[in-house]
This record gives sequence, C-alpha cells and structure tokens, in this order.
Amino acid sequence: MSEPVSAQNKPWFVELKAGRAYAWCACGRSQKQPFCDGSHAGTGIEPVRFVAESDREAVLCGCKRTGRAPFCDGTHNSLTDKYAEADADEISASASIPVTARSAGDNGKSQLDGGCFVCTVDPATLESRGSVRLGPVINAADGARFLSQWYLLAQPGRSDVFEFPGSDVVLFLPAGSMTVAIAGRNFRIGAESGVFVRKGEAIQVQNPGGAPLTLLLTVCPQCDVPRWLDTMPENFDATLPERVFGVDASRREPMADRFYQVLNGEENGSLDVTQFIGEVPRSRAAAHRHLYEETIMILAGEGFMWTEGKRAAVGPGDIIFLPAKQIHSLECTSEGGMRLMGAFYPSGSPAVNY
Repeated sequence: MSEPVSAQNKPWFVELKAGRAYAWCACGRSQKQPFCDGSHAGTGIEPVRFVAESDREAVLCGCKRTGRAPFCDGTHNSLTDKYAEADADEISASASIPVTARSAGDNGKSQLDGGCFVCTVDPATLESRGSVRLGPVINAADGARFLSQWYLLAQPGRSDVFEFPGSDVVLFLPAGSMTVAIAGRNFRIGAESGVFVRKGEAIQVQNPGGAPLTLLLTVCPQCDVPRWLDTMPENFDATLPERVFGVDASRREPMADRFYQVLNGEENGSLDVTQFIGEVPRSRAAAHRHLYEETIMILAGEGFMWTEGKRAAVGPGDIIFLPAKQIHSLECTSEGGMRLMGAFYPSGSPAVNY
C-alpha cells in the first residue's frame, strides 16, 4: 500500500450541500482537490465517501494526515518545524499600513477590517453592583453573532449572585486567586484558570482581599443582560463535577514552534465554546481564516493584529474580536514571545485554520 502525499500544507474551504454525496481524496494525488478524481487507483488508498447532512461550510484536509477525515484537525501545522509565517511579499505589501489609533470611547477601540477590533477595557465604564463592576466587551452591537463577552472587576468581598439565562459561560482569571460558586458549589481558582458554568447555573465570585481581580466571561449563546438573583439556586449539574481547568504542561499541544492547551472544550462538557491558552514566538503568522467566531485576550507580549488593509497594536490586557472567516494575522514583536487566552464558537480545535 502506498503512502498518501500531501496535496497542500493547509486545508480547503468548501461549501457542502445537504444530501449531496462527496468523495474526499485520501491519497493526495487527485487533480480535483480536495475531491477524488480516481488517481488513487493502484495505491491501495480509498477515498472517504460521505453525504452532507446539511448545508454547511467546512475545511477539508489537504495534508492527508488528519485524524478525523475528511475534515481538517490541524495536523498540517505540525508537519513543519515552523508555523506558517508571512512571506516577503506579504510583509512588503503591508509595510506602509499605519497603526490604527484607538478611539476615545468604546473602551479605546481600534476598528479593523470586517468587524474585527482591538480594545482595552476601562473598568470605570462598567456598571457597579455591590463588590463588582460588570459590563459587556463584545456583543451583537459589535457584530458578534454567536457569543458575547463580559468583563468583571471584583473588589475584595463577595458578589451578588448572577446568571446568564439560557447560556453556557466560560470564565477566565488572568492573575491572582479567588473563589467561584457555581449553583451552590464552591471552587477555588488560580491564575490562568478556565471555569465552565452550564446553562441554568448561577455564579457568585469572592475576592479574598488585596487588589481587585479581573474575570473575563465568554457567554454562548449571546446574552445581552445578566440576571441578578436574591439567592443562589442549588442546582449544580453533578454529571460534570470538575469545572476548573488550569495550565498543565503535560496537556500542551504543539503547532510547529507554537503551543496551545485547551482549558474548556467538548471533552469536559463545553459543547459550544472552546477556551484555550496559546503561546506564540516572535513571528508574524501568514494571513489566514477560521470558520469560528473568536475572542482573544493578550496575557503577555506585544505586537500587532493585522487584517486586509489595517493593523492595531496589541499588548497585555487587550482584547481582540475576530468575526468568523475574517482574514487576519497576529504578529508578536516581543523577544520573549506572546501568551494569550482564546475562546471561540463553534467548539473545536484551535489548530484548524485555512
């Protein structure tokens, strides 16, 4: 049996039609990529045949090494020593693009192409309620279709109880430690922890003292307004007892010279949103797209977010919103690299791009 050959080191974007039968080329020899043209004859490698269950957009594997054929699983990113970077032509063509200034309002927003933006949250703009300030960073008014994101600043003490009705929530604590109560059950969380809250469960946070602490809450489906409750309902879903997921070097996944670790995803019950920690060396990624709608928080390092004809400076604490399919490139200019937290809908692998 012959070995498959890589048709290209990235996937193909396709629009599948409900009820239509397809045959994905598994051998890599077809001239009608990503679909079969019969070139596999004599190789012992058969195409993967499937029928689309619905009209949908998909990215089909081009490297022929995916573990979830016919769909891309990001394996192409680890077939080379370096993650795909912007080439000389891309860098030259964008050399004269100025840095987009931050607006006076909207949390200091830099508006880029296609609805993408970078912002720095000013806690003073958030609504105050008891020991916390809470306000939206990303919602439908910003062009988001599937998720919303909220910024919470917790002063020392215990917050009122709140929920996002009908939505799953993934929380992220960039630094410090605190207690989060989920539907009556308490969890101690530390720096760079992700926390999963299921639909119908309420939240209460407690800052043990000292400096204010920041939480970022990604909510899906979108919820425009949180609901404040008089008491904590004790309806914790015990079928998912583990809700806090911290940084674990043994769970890092490589993407060539980059790494990521999923904090919350399908494997631990978060079926709508994937939340991850990423590490990026000094570099500028080649322009690419994702099928998912994404938000990113820069934790360490500086650089630029690029779109077709614009760029914005990014640094620690900045939040980036990326609409689905928006072409973009994140550049790290710091010698020590960049660290970030990302969350996206629909859930999947952070390694999948096209």
